Amino acid sequence: MTKFYNEIPENLIEWIKKQHMFWVASAPMSADGHVNVSPKGTADSFHVMNSRRVWYQDLSGSGVETISHIRENGRVTILFNAFEGPPRIVRLFGTGTVYEYGTEEYESLISPETRKPGSRAAIVIDVYQCQTSCGFAVPIYDFVTHRTQLLRMADIVESRDRASDPEIHQKPDGIKAYWVRKNLRSIDGLPGLLTAPDSKVTPVNNFDREGQRPKLQYSSSREGSAQSNGTNLVISFALGALVATTLPYILSATGKFDIWWTESTAPSSVSRIIRTSTPDQIILMAKYYDEIPESLIEWVKKQHMFWVASAPLGPGGHVNVSPKGTADCFHVVNSQRVWYQDLSGSGVETISHIRENGRITILFHSFEGPPRILRLYGIGTVYEFGTQEYESLITPETRKPGSRAAIVIDVYLCQTSCGYAVPIYNFVTHRTQLLRTFNMKESCDHAAASTEINPKGLRAYWKLKNLSSVDGLPGLLTAPDSKATFLSVFDKEGPRPKLSRLSSEDVDVLRTGATLAVGFAIGALVATALPRILSVTGNFSIRA
Repeated sequence: MTKFYNEIPENLIEWIKKQHMFWVASAPMSADGHVNVSPKGTADSFHVMNSRRVWYQDLSGSGVETISHIRENGRVTILFNAFEGPPRIVRLFGTGTVYEYGTEEYESLISPETRKPGSRAAIVIDVYQCQTSCGFAVPIYDFVTHRTQLLRMADIVESRDRASDPEIHQKPDGIKAYWVRKNLRSIDGLPGLLTAPDSKVTPVNNFDREGQRPKLQYSSSREGSAQSNGTNLVISFALGALVATTLPYILSATGKFDIWWTESTAPSSVSRIIRTSTPDQIILMAKYYDEIPESLIEWVKKQHMFWVASAPLGPGGHVNVSPKGTADCFHVVNSQRVWYQDLSGSGVETISHIRENGRITILFHSFEGPPRILRLYGIGTVYEFGTQEYESLITPETRKPGSRAAIVIDVYLCQTSCGYAVPIYNFVTHRTQLLRTFNMKESCDHAAASTEINPKGLRAYWKLKNLSSVDGLPGLLTAPDSKATFLSVFDKEGPRPKLSRLSSEDVDVLRTGATLAVGFAIGALVATALPRILSVTGNFSIRA
């Protein structure tokens, strides 16, 4: 299962460079501080300097949590997980350093030719530990494209800094003024940006305003390609052009959609809107709620996966972030309480951190359809397998193989933000390897006598892997010695997901090539044979 390295192995460096996104987790030292986890998905933002040092270009947003936490204690964890091909999770545990926009260190890493719109800092991470694990519970997704909304909107704001008097270094409607309003403090009041808002450097970036915009798909790419043929291609092209031309105007008129142009290409009326809009209206802000709104509850229920972040209080403790993707594991009790079925793994970080300080953050974000990020900040409680509380939530008919605890979270704060930097992926299916693995382990426990612990069973695995965290905090306390019988719902004969060793882009190219080849062959056959058939029937004559 889990492997640890003192540096990033070369094969993992090459794998990391191919990933389309990553997640960053950090936490303040205060026991009531908010643990943060943020998705990062803008192309070419993450860089590997060597096996012990990485960095990424940090883009502007409505919060500044990671920067603030790094300033306070340095702890930062980077997560990568495989959506395509063989499953894999990689965590990089490190100590971060913030180099703000306008500093020499920033400019040595990020030149005007490589700077993204809204780039506010270079986050350099000295990696002291690299961890890999199976990733068997991460669903399979097809990568479609990167979103560009965040870059477009930040470019609009920065253009105001470039267009104004160069002697005025902080325009009231520019990016630096936005930093002053939104990025000086974290949620918990820790210092964020210190020097970037007062920098005398004019923001220059490499964004192509005329570049192609991503198109959202509301069905999976595999379904779409299966339906595609010559006739559908022609019809969908015509309809797509018509809809793409008219629908934004219709939705804009109804107030359900905003149309964004650059000032140089916009109609005069829209250009006036852009010029008079504040940065807060262009770069959409975070919103906070004391409970989960009903509309978001319905949205949460439709998501295929989520991420869990937690952290110990000790200054040298490992901040954890874990992907959770097994179907039907997350549940909403009401607007202030949620819970999920925690499946066994080679670590027990979340359980250990909750036992120590209770802090937990749940992250959801949109891969398909309109962009959105949702964070649930809460206090967690662990109910282990075999307890009455566990059994009241998880019956044998709903228990997954390997289920070790119910994690109940009392939500005290709900936050939404734009999600404009999250790439577009299409959901394909859930993986079943984790369920199959632990179903086999549980079957070993079934075969053993009631007073024995089978060395190949799940209880033995818990004793070996789940009694304490990486930092030595207590993990499972009672489940390994529980007398309860393992009963779960799992179809051993059910279909297994088929993994493609190629990327979705490569598959599309091959599929298109095969379609063209088959079409060419059929066309040649029909063109050759049909005249002769008609000639034989007397309906057509061939003249030599």
